[in-house]
Amino acid sequence: TIINNVETLANLPVILTVGGKEFSKIGSEKSGGTKAFAVSGKVTHTGLVEVPMGTSLDEIVNNICGGVPDNKKLKAVQTGGPAGGCIPANLIHTKVDYETLMEVGSIMGSGGLIVLDENDCMVAIARFFMSFSQDESCGKCTPCREGSVRMLEILDRIIEGKGEMQDIDKLKRLGTLMRKASLCGLGRAAPHPILSTIEYFKSEYDAHIKEKRCPAKVCPKLKH
Repeated sequence: TIINNVETLANLPVILTVGGKEFSKIGSEKSGGTKAFAVSGKVTHTGLVEVPMGTSLDEIVNNICGGVPDNKKLKAVQTGGPAGGCIPANLIHTKVDYETLMEVGSIMGSGGLIVLDENDCMVAIARFFMSFSQDESCGKCTPCREGSVRMLEILDRIIEGKGEMQDIDKLKRLGTLMRKASLCGLGRAAPHPILSTIEYFKSEYDAHIKEKRCPAKVCPKLKH
């Protein structure tokens, strides 16, 4: 069975009309053409945005979509759908092409783009996306089937105030194993939200575990 993304098919008329060489002039050197992003979350204007590959997150979030409303601070941008990583606000000038997103721990994926502000808990966000991936796992390979369950259990303990500092290392080990040993793209990409939030927002994990406190005041069983 051959499955083609409808976005790929939508690009074909333009490529056939202007030619592949001309089409490749749009976008970045290694990622030609345009990309449609489904922008949602804490942003003034949500919806579908089509931009040339290599456009910065700053251009999409702040210039095209109007930025974060209500004078709230941008915390992160999550790209790539449920298995994408969370890119912190200080990397807002990251360009959206396949290579650059992978360098910062995320993916292009399905073109989802979720804007997160200061009121979002990054541990709870990581838990939300892992819950989705665990539910979607077909169960065929052990790394994804068991790894996603174990990672979800650990995240549940952390947001319930029962986490230990060693849990962070466990999450890293499980995430690395899933990336290397899972049979398909879902299992290999599923750890991105967890590993990226540990890398860029470890202070929030520390607060949940050491102080039993949720800085964003989201997790109900922790101190606010």
